[in-house]
Amino acid sequence: MDDRMTYEQSDLDYRVNKYTIKCLKITLGVMALMWLANVLNIFIVDIKLMSTGVLIASIPIVGTLLLAKFVDLHKHWVKYVVIFLTVLAITILGVTLTYNVVLLSVLPLLLATQYSNKRIIVYTYILTIISIYITVMGGYFWGLCDANMLALTTTQTNQYFDMATNSIHFETANSNPWIALPLYYVLPRCMILLMLLPVIQSISANIMDYAEYAVSMKQRSETDEMTGVYNKNKYLQMKTEYYSKIDLVGVIFWDVNNLKQTNDTLGHEEGDSLISTTAHMIKKLNDANRKAYRIGGDEFVMVVSNPAEGEMQEILDKWNIMVERMAGDSAIPYSVAIGMAIGKGKNIEDVVKQADDQMYRKKTEQKS
Repeated sequence: MDDRMTYEQSDLDYRVNKYTIKCLKITLGVMALMWLANVLNIFIVDIKLMSTGVLIASIPIVGTLLLAKFVDLHKHWVKYVVIFLTVLAITILGVTLTYNVVLLSVLPLLLATQYSNKRIIVYTYILTIISIYITVMGGYFWGLCDANMLALTTTQTNQYFDMATNSIHFETANSNPWIALPLYYVLPRCMILLMLLPVIQSISANIMDYAEYAVSMKQRSETDEMTGVYNKNKYLQMKTEYYSKIDLVGVIFWDVNNLKQTNDTLGHEEGDSLISTTAHMIKKLNDANRKAYRIGGDEFVMVVSNPAEGEMQEILDKWNIMVERMAGDSAIPYSVAIGMAIGKGKNIEDVVKQADDQMYRKKTEQKS
């Protein structure tokens, strides 16, 4: 179970890492468009400031893209590096462009919640707090400073606007930014992010629950409820969409003998028991390239994708051993007709018919 959970977490990390890399590619493209708009005077940020921010912020993003190219994204430590580089890029943009990119501070948390891991969320929140502090202080001294941070305004703009001179007058300037900025800018933003955290986690959990529900419903629609093997709908789908496109297929048919007689003389519960027992033994023959289906009341089929030489006979030998054990341990007479055929995937219908015909010939012989 631990190995399975580790595999599932590794697979989730890989998918989220891939998505994060995709987001960073989009971010890089948007940054380039911002810079171009500024060059064309569509934006009015100082060109030196914009160019510096975009250029330096591109470095950790490009570093992340290179990491994704040369490192296995399944590794558990990759997500920590990817989140760190993402926060670093946002911090650099925040220092230079300040209030223009303030909404980006929530992006790392949104990405982190996808991993469904509390440790990475706490790690990201701590990095985000540090990032907000650096963004606010760095933006004040070196970046595109928000006018409110300079004047510490507390009311509407019209309170400072002089219509006679068409100018704005502030009564006092920020005399102690090292105290005022953390208190009035860093702290409120961190508290707002903290308020958003359970909402983000709840959304993530709901998405995960819905995904699990969708997987469960899909599995139920493809599985025979009584036996646990795939049902006829899944068989017909696979036959059309998959088996017909592979090189070689092996098909085995099973049909439980004397089921009607068992139902009539011993009851339907004993008949159902024979069907369930047959399915249980067939499932033991499953493998990565083998799938079993219940296609009728007492009929089962297994399709083997690209069977190796001798693999079909090996399956039959294992089946015969299980039947001998079953016959020796069961108080109910047990007999199953079986048919087998091998052929090209493009001729799947012919291969199925050959196996089915062979099974019915065996059934007739056994009845005789």
